[in-house]
Amino acid sequence: MKEKDVIVLNSHGVGQYAFTDHMPKWGETLSVKNWYVAEDGGKGSNVSVALGRLGINTAYIGKVGNDPWGDLGEKWMGGAGVDTTYMYRTDEVSTGTGLILIGPDGQNTVIDGDSSAVALTEREVIDAIEAMKGSKYFVTGFEVPMKLALIGAKHAKSLGMCTALNPSPLPEEAMGELDYIDYLFINEVEGRYICDEIENEEIDSLQLAREVQEKYKVANVVMTLGEKGSMALCGERTWGVEPVKVDKVVNTAGAGDGFMAATIANLVWGKELKEAMEWANKYAALSVQYEGTIPAYRPLSEVNEFIESLK
Repeated sequence: MKEKDVIVLNSHGVGQYAFTDHMPKWGETLSVKNWYVAEDGGKGSNVSVALGRLGINTAYIGKVGNDPWGDLGEKWMGGAGVDTTYMYRTDEVSTGTGLILIGPDGQNTVIDGDSSAVALTEREVIDAIEAMKGSKYFVTGFEVPMKLALIGAKHAKSLGMCTALNPSPLPEEAMGELDYIDYLFINEVEGRYICDEIENEEIDSLQLAREVQEKYKVANVVMTLGEKGSMALCGERTWGVEPVKVDKVVNTAGAGDGFMAATIANLVWGKELKEAMEWANKYAALSVQYEGTIPAYRPLSEVNEFIESLK
């Protein structure tokens, strides 16, 4: 198999949506509205589809069931031009699903079910990466078991690939030093949990990024800040990227995955990280205007038209 611009190792699942005016408390029976199955993928299929539609030569590694949800993964990623040779199919597990609760202002909480990636093996991951030696970037996250994601990243790094990690959902066990990760993508809430600063309103995003960088020994920390934009800490250099305001926010569920994919795409195109993040912020601003994650990842021509309209 030929080398790729980007290899993605993460989970595929199918999202279900429900709308609520508040988050439930323990013991509460919550009534929601408009509960439906949407064109919404797991973090692996989200990032893969976004990259594919931007014209990036992308391959996906994961495991899904022999069921309709797995078929949707093949359809969505294949339609975006993603190579799914190493999307392993099995009868051992069912493809995972998740519930996304949407609030009145478009904010969201994601409840992840069991991932079919629990059946993925270390041998399958290594074999897939070996088959694509010479690839440029390796992107992973923790919707596959943390051990597999980190083994994959270490192996990809040993083969000369640039590595990116989104450690979401955050694991209960320690991740250890991540000096083989080139880009650590987190959001501000994740940064607070990592640094045990969830209640400390005085600590700012730069302080959080520095604590994360020191804890995990990563070169580059990229942090999304929701409506405040994003920021990065690269060695000793730091900068912020202003948010892009849009008139109507429909759904933010896939914005983080889209931002990560768009940043990686720009790095593949040879841009510096700051310029890549600026473009990715605009990409994410376009994505939040669509229902579901898969429809939110627009083709490159449409993204460029939107960016031109902002000038």
